[in-house]
Amino acid sequence: MTLQEILDAIAERYPHSFSNDNIIKKINIVLQQMYRTMYRSQAADVYDLFAENPFYPIEYSPETIIDVVVNGEEYPFQNVRYDSQERYYYIIEDNVLALYPTPTEDVVSGLVVLHYKEPETLTTDDLTVSPSFDSAWHMLIVYRICKDLAEIALDGNMVNVFAAAYNALETEYKRTKRSDPHQISDVYGGFNW
Repeated sequence: MTLQEILDAIAERYPHSFSNDNIIKKINIVLQQMYRTMYRSQAADVYDLFAENPFYPIEYSPETIIDVVVNGEEYPFQNVRYDSQERYYYIIEDNVLALYPTPTEDVVSGLVVLHYKEPETLTTDDLTVSPSFDSAWHMLIVYRICKDLAEIALDGNMVNVFAAAYNALETEYKRTKRSDPHQISDVYGGFNW
């Protein structure tokens, strides 16, 4: 669905007097929440390392970082106020990743940061774009916004209707996702896996 189609579906299911700007702000908030809880798509950004430079600006929230690898070695997160480890990364300012120890040589593509993707911010400037959330499940956005609008209007019956529709669709969405593989321990011995 395009952004315009989502706006139309919301207005069709729950007529309201809010502007498109206001509804799109609500959609952006919902998408951010969905990306943090349900849609955990991963991305990797690669940076060049520079000698004597420990600081590397990032364009995503530090809370989304999964792993940091420097020259093939994993660097754990460390709060600089605590006892330090042999090597680690920490965050300064808002979006600056810092490395310890400071790199001593230039290395092309020497820093890899694996992180969860964040949604693109939607605006009224282009209503033909489609949210970066899986298009098969855009009705989750519609039902969630309708539920929020019904809450604002203190329309308890419709809150329940939209919450039930959202919850049913969310359950369906979660059933379609593969679980992460895990290794089974042979605690009794004798099994060949």
